[in-house]
Amino acid sequence: MPDFMSEQPAVQCFLSFTHEDDSFLNFVTPLKNSLEKFCASAHGRKIEVFVDRESIGWGEDWRTKIQDGLNAAMVFIPVISMNYFYESGACREELSAFYAKANELGLTQLILPLLVLGHELVTGQSDDANIRIIEKLQYVDIKDAVLAGAGTPEWRRTMDVVADKLIKAIRSAEAALEKCKKGDRLAPAKDGPGLQEYKENLTKIGELLERQFDAISHSLDELAEEMRQLTGDVAGLRPEAIKARVVRAADTIKPMAVNIQQVGTAFETTVAETDSTIRSYMRLMDSHMTPDLVDRARREYDEFVEMLAGLMDLEARITEFLTQIRPLEAINAPLRAAIRPVRVGAQSMQLGMRTMRELSRIISNLLDGREGRVPEVSRPRPPGLRSVPRPT
Repeated sequence: MPDFMSEQPAVQCFLSFTHEDDSFLNFVTPLKNSLEKFCASAHGRKIEVFVDRESIGWGEDWRTKIQDGLNAAMVFIPVISMNYFYESGACREELSAFYAKANELGLTQLILPLLVLGHELVTGQSDDANIRIIEKLQYVDIKDAVLAGAGTPEWRRTMDVVADKLIKAIRSAEAALEKCKKGDRLAPAKDGPGLQEYKENLTKIGELLERQFDAISHSLDELAEEMRQLTGDVAGLRPEAIKARVVRAADTIKPMAVNIQQVGTAFETTVAETDSTIRSYMRLMDSHMTPDLVDRARREYDEFVEMLAGLMDLEARITEFLTQIRPLEAINAPLRAAIRPVRVGAQSMQLGMRTMRELSRIISNLLDGREGRVPEVSRPRPPGLRSVPRPT
């Protein structure tokens, strides 16, 4: 006789964490097991916690699978520390991608951050846009439970709280999804596919990206000029004088570096939003494709490729700057501290670039399937799109 309840598929949960944290805190396996047991015992709900992209079956094109997961009320559980933001590009990518799609669908309740370390740095005033996302989502503090260890009273009480919030999030999402007759807010409306709305949104995002390019480029020009002056000033000076000059340079550099961090991390989240919107846009275009839409898609791909080329140029400039300044960072603590925000912003730009390259591939494949030929990077720049200027 079949057991109908036990055969019901479990709600999937994706645990996003850094192996650096788990290597000394040893929380992943106990967290997975405890949440599955507490949700079943206290709430009568079956969940399955996955700890990597492979086990959940996402594969290489994992971003595309996020929407399917959200439509099934899958919960994203990032375990937050400063390692999460600054030692794991994969974690930052998962957070920004999941948040962008959940925000687009109105399902941000399906993100349940657990904060294990770095509490004093998780504020709404952070220069890192991803940290501000965590603060806005109202994380659960699990530090004491993790430090006490699995099986302790503190651990069990905390797991009970997390399981309760997890089930409430699932129920809230299920109710919201129930209101969508097709279970997909991105489905075409009866009066049209909604392509114009997506087009207008992409135009706004493109304008925002251009402003971010300009801001980073301007700050980088200022940094490069300050370092040129520093290099010239220290020539022939005594060690004490060199140290004093470098300290003054660090004071000058810091606000420029912080601006690059602020804009760079904002760029990362903007790209995640772009990724989410373009995937939805291309899905609709694919299902409503006409010769006119193919032609429009080709022109838009030209613009996207040109934007990507400008980004690659800016990325190369930042890489060159950080390579040149590294010897000075190694011997001067104030300068190293002043430059650190640049490295954070550069990492965010690098992750955003990786997302945009993947988007380029997706758009290319769609157009290739529709018309057999895709524009190349060398095609003429479309009117109205500016490339990122190089420093003089």
